[in-house]
Amino acid sequence: MVNRLLDDPGGREIAVVVNDMGELNVDAELVASESDDGVIDLSNGCICCRLQDDLVTEVTRLAETRSFDYLLIEASGISEPLPIARTLTGESNEGNLPEQLRLDTTVSVIDAYGFWKAFDPAESLPDAAPDPERPLTDVLVEQVEFCDVLLLNKCDMVPGDALDAVEAEIRELQPRASLHRTTHSEVEPSQVLDTGRFDFGAAKRQQGWKQALASDGDEADDDHDHDHDHGHTHDEGVSAATAHGVESFVYRRDRPFHPHRLDAWLDDWRGNVVRAKGFAWVASRPETVLGVSQAGPSVQAGPIGRWEDDDPATRLVFIGRDLDEAALCGELDDCLATTDERAAAYPDDPFPRESP
Repeated sequence: MVNRLLDDPGGREIAVVVNDMGELNVDAELVASESDDGVIDLSNGCICCRLQDDLVTEVTRLAETRSFDYLLIEASGISEPLPIARTLTGESNEGNLPEQLRLDTTVSVIDAYGFWKAFDPAESLPDAAPDPERPLTDVLVEQVEFCDVLLLNKCDMVPGDALDAVEAEIRELQPRASLHRTTHSEVEPSQVLDTGRFDFGAAKRQQGWKQALASDGDEADDDHDHDHDHGHTHDEGVSAATAHGVESFVYRRDRPFHPHRLDAWLDDWRGNVVRAKGFAWVASRPETVLGVSQAGPSVQAGPIGRWEDDDPATRLVFIGRDLDEAALCGELDDCLATTDERAAAYPDDPFPRESP
C-alpha cells in the first residue's frame, strides 16, 4: 500500500517511516526503491513497545528537517495499533510530537486469505504467524478491532461466498471502520489519506464486543438480532451477517466460575467462535476481575483489576458463525461453582493463563 501511495500520492508530498522487527528492514528497502527522497528505517524492534521513543524522535526530526504534507508510518506486521496511537497522540509517556502534526487515520491491511484460513479449524494456517510467540489470530483481531480504515486485501485468493463471510465476520468485530476490498492493496489515495476519521475515544469504544456489552444493558434491544447491519446487504435487504450466519451474544451470570472447569472449557476451542471477550468472576479470585480474551484458538485469561464497588458478575461476548447460544451457555453454566465450591480454597489456581 505504501508503495502505491508513493506512486500516486494524490498531489501530496509524502514522508515515510517503516518499522520492521528484524535487523534487516526489507520493507524499508522496498519502499525506498519507490521514493526519491528515501525513508526513515526503524529496525530490530517494534514501534508499539521497545521503539516508541525512537518513533517520536524520528518523527520530530522529520518535521524539523523536511517539508511534507503527509507522513505515513508503516508498522511491522505484528504491531499492536493502540500503543502506537497512544504514542502519536501524546497519551503515552514517550514525549509529544510537534504541534503541526496530528494523527489523521489508522489503516489496517488485513490478509483476507490469512483470515479465512486462520479462523477455520478445518483448514491449515498459511505458512506461519509473523511472530511464533503470538498466534496469527491474535494479530489479526487486534488489527481489525482498532482502525479507522480497513483494507481487506488479497481478495482474489478467496472464493466469493467465503469472502462475503470473512467480511461479515470482520464487520461484527469492527463495525466502525470504512472497509474496502482490495487486490495488491490498490486503493484510491483519498480513501486512506486526509480522511479525518481518527477519533481516539471512538476507536477504543466501538469494537464489536464493546458495543455488544453496551447494548446488553438496554432492555429495548434485548433481542439484539445478532446481526448488526453495516451497509453490505444481500437479496431483499438481508444483511451480510445474517446471510452468512454471523452473530453475537452476551453470556451473563451472577455466580462465579469454578476455576478448573472454566480453564478446561477454555482449552476446547469451537471453530465457529471467532472472538470472545469480556470479564469473568472466578471462585478462586472472588475480589478480582478476570479478563478473558479469545481470538480463534488463542485464549488468554488473567486478572485485570478488582471489583471494588461493582457487583461481581460475568459478562462475556461471543462473536462467530452459526453459534449455538443455548449449547454454549449450557456448557458455561456447567462450569459455575456450587455453594460449597465458592467457599473452597484453590491453592493451584490456573489463572492467569495464556495460549501455548
